[in-house]
Amino acid sequence: MILALGFTFALVLGNLSIKFPGDEGVTNAVQEAFSTKLKFLTSYYLISAVFFGPVAVYLIGAHFLQPLLGINVNTLAFSMLLFTLFALLRPVHFLGTLSLIVTTIIGIILSLGSIAVLIGHETTFSVDSPFDMTLISRALLLAFWAIVGWEVVGNYSNEVHDPKRTIPKAVKISAVIISLIYLLVVCAIQCASLDRTNAITELIYPLFGTASAFVMGILAMLLCLSTVLLFVGGVSRLICGLAAESKGIRSLLNKRLENGAPLGATLFLCSINAIVLGLVSLNVFTMQDLVALADGFFIANATIALLAAYKLATTKTIRYTALFLTIVFACMLFSAHWMVLGIIALLAWKVLR
Repeated sequence: MILALGFTFALVLGNLSIKFPGDEGVTNAVQEAFSTKLKFLTSYYLISAVFFGPVAVYLIGAHFLQPLLGINVNTLAFSMLLFTLFALLRPVHFLGTLSLIVTTIIGIILSLGSIAVLIGHETTFSVDSPFDMTLISRALLLAFWAIVGWEVVGNYSNEVHDPKRTIPKAVKISAVIISLIYLLVVCAIQCASLDRTNAITELIYPLFGTASAFVMGILAMLLCLSTVLLFVGGVSRLICGLAAESKGIRSLLNKRLENGAPLGATLFLCSINAIVLGLVSLNVFTMQDLVALADGFFIANATIALLAAYKLATTKTIRYTALFLTIVFACMLFSAHWMVLGIIALLAWKVLR
């Protein structure tokens, strides 16, 4: 079910990104389908999500590394933020190459580790035995960060060669590869007799032996960084596009380097992330708060984008798929914490009134 939702979500949003290219991504589709006000609301939801989401990802990566390096988690998270700032000011092909290398290495390691575990362990699979979703979710934490991100693909379309051919091809290939890795990992965790307390490490133990914990920490950190680069890079381009005709201090958000990197918007987002990270260190926010806020804003943004995809669809397949996904995402949204829903509703009232 999760695989099917991820695959269809990728195809629907990928299709929308091709039809409405530009720095503002699928928000251009929202404007075409509904109104300029709703376009801004969708943009603000995504921008708000990136105020909190990357900080949660930094902290997750830092928690993986902390036992290995013995450095304070917040210090590690701040170091990851500084690397993100440096990387995002590089040309876009640098980001693409870095993400490709990282995700390829992770995919190969998870696949080979899962296969080795399945071959080398006695399996105890039974269709009657319940799936331990908590254990599987922990083991698939790395894969999860590689799955999300389809909603910001369109923000890079201006910097992609032949986007009408490249984007759909990339989306389909990525979705298939991710699905295969996901299935391998699930089978390895569920079928093999692994020690439940160390299942994540044992998944790659056949490949790295006693160094598995260190390798897993590095992999987690790299994939967390790869995810942040995707989202912050995409949203910085969104902000740059929204500020294209702004004057005064807001025009600074449209400043770019000679290599095309959105300098003003990137500095703005990384500064907000640094402030939020500081508030976490002061115990104003918890990890759960950050995840709840980011998820709520991400889902609100995706729901509106899917409604636009439904209205603008030119085929029945895309139309009904978008409608089904809209219902699923709406259910997810309404299951969010009431305070998150209140903030989302307040922002909607402020923008649409």
